[in-house]
Amino acid sequence: MEKLSRERVGELLVGGEAILYALFPILIAYSTKIMPPILFAGLSTFAAGIALFVYIIFKKELKKLIDLRALKYAIAITVFIIIIPAVLIFIGSSKTSGINTTILLQSEIFFTLVICGIFTDEKVTAKKIIGAITMVLGTFFVLFTWKFEINTGDLLIIAGTFFYPIGNIFAKKALEFSTPSVILFIRSIIGGIVLLIISWRFEVYDQPISQIISNNYLFILANGVLIYAISKIFWYESIKRIDISKSILISVGACPAISLLFAFLFLKEIPTISQIVGLIIILAGVYQLNTNPLLRRRCSNEGECLGN
Repeated sequence: MEKLSRERVGELLVGGEAILYALFPILIAYSTKIMPPILFAGLSTFAAGIALFVYIIFKKELKKLIDLRALKYAIAITVFIIIIPAVLIFIGSSKTSGINTTILLQSEIFFTLVICGIFTDEKVTAKKIIGAITMVLGTFFVLFTWKFEINTGDLLIIAGTFFYPIGNIFAKKALEFSTPSVILFIRSIIGGIVLLIISWRFEVYDQPISQIISNNYLFILANGVLIYAISKIFWYESIKRIDISKSILISVGACPAISLLFAFLFLKEIPTISQIVGLIIILAGVYQLNTNPLLRRRCSNEGECLGN
C-alpha cells in the first residue's frame, strides 16, 4: 500500500508538472508579442530565482550555496540552458504561433539523443535511427506550409532546444556536489540578470520598463514562478517516486496535447492538419526514443531532460 501511494503521488506530481509546463509555449507566444522577448525571459527567470530562494530556505539548503565545486558547472548550465536558449526561443516564439512553439519544443528530445550519444560509447542502433528519422519527419510537417515557406521563428526555436542537452551534461556534474533546488536557483538568478543586461543593451522599449512590468506582471510571475520554479520542483519530486521512463511518457505525452488545448482557449489558434499530423509523428518518435536505454539513463542521472 505504501509503494502504491508513493507511485500515485509521483504520478500526480508529474501530471501537475505537465499541466503547468503546457502553459509555457502559450505564455511566451502571447507575452513576447506584447513586450520585448528577452526582457520577458529575463524578468520571469529572475522571478523564478526569487521563488527558488524561498524554497531553499524552506528546505534548509542555504549552506549548499557556497559550494564552489558546483558553481563552475552551474555557470555552464546557465549559459546553455538559460541564456542562449532563452534568447533564441523567446525571440523565435514572437515570430511564430503558439502551436508551432508547442510542437517544435519537442526537438529537445531529438537533440538529447544525438548530443548525449556523441559523448558516450553506446552504438547507434536501429531503434535510435528510426526514432530520430520519425521526429525529423514530424518536424517537416510542422515547418513546411503548402507554400513551402519556412518561418524564421520556427528555426530559432529548434536552434534553442539544441543547447539544452549540452547544459544537461554539465547538470549531471553539478548535481554531484549540490541539490536540484540550489542549481535551479543559481542558474535562474545569474541567467535572469544576464538576460536583463542583454535586453537593456539590445532591445528597444516603447514605454518605461516599470510600466512594462506593471502591465505584464501576471504573465511574468506565471512563467517564472509556476513554470520555471514550481513545475521544475514537481518534476524532480516525481522522479524520486516513479521510474524516469514513466515520468517522461506522462509529461511528453500530456504537455503538447494540453498546450494545443490552451492555444485554442487562450490564443484562439486552431491547429492545421499538417500540425496535427506532425505532432502525432513527433510523439511516435519520442516513444520510440524513450525505449532507448541511453536516453532513459541520462534523464535519470540528470533529471533535466524535460521542461528545462
